[in-house]
Amino acid sequence: MIKSWIFEFVHAAGKPEEIIDPVFTAQTYADCFQVWRRAEEQGFEGVFFSEHHFQLSYSSSPTLIMAALARETTRLRIGVMGIVLPFYEPWHVVEELFTLDHLSRGRLDIGYCLGVPQELARVGVDAALARERYEEALRFVDIAMREPVFSFSGKYWNVDNLTIVPRPYQQPLPPLWTPVLSDRSAQIGARRRSKISTGFESIGRVATLFDIYRAEADRTGFAVTAD
Repeated sequence: MIKSWIFEFVHAAGKPEEIIDPVFTAQTYADCFQVWRRAEEQGFEGVFFSEHHFQLSYSSSPTLIMAALARETTRLRIGVMGIVLPFYEPWHVVEELFTLDHLSRGRLDIGYCLGVPQELARVGVDAALARERYEEALRFVDIAMREPVFSFSGKYWNVDNLTIVPRPYQQPLPPLWTPVLSDRSAQIGARRRSKISTGFESIGRVATLFDIYRAEADRTGFAVTAD
């Protein structure tokens, strides 16, 4: 079954002097919320929010927007594609997302991503460092999401018998996603036993990425379904 989702950038469609104006910003958010409420009325499955910084987007804090939208809708699923892990402490990411799962009464979908190189570079995070932090943080959050009390040893994070609460509303977990553009990320998605998404690629490249994902899923014993 094909399910219709909106992928939301929260674009600041104004002149340079307008996008820093609080009145313009408030109206942009108001217009967006009107569209999202209408999307629920029209039968859309959900809205995926992106995370972007230092560009023409008002989506630097997607979880805040998602929490507000959860209060204004009853059926619409609310997802993030995805949280830019290199920017954050992974334990706090899990706490925040599981809180959001409860606030939305189990309508949350979770995606994590590496981030846009240009945005990472603006705050001094180079591509190699971002990749290293992302892959370690991804291992951390995948454990933290599944284990109420856990230990972790890595280069950037080390914890012992850490307790993460709240636990998720959806059991055993909210749907997990991995955005993929590279062969490596497609393989990581399969190893994480998550769903995958991609975009801005040719049909042939999309087919290749999904073939790589399915092959890795078969290799690791993960049964991929159409859902």
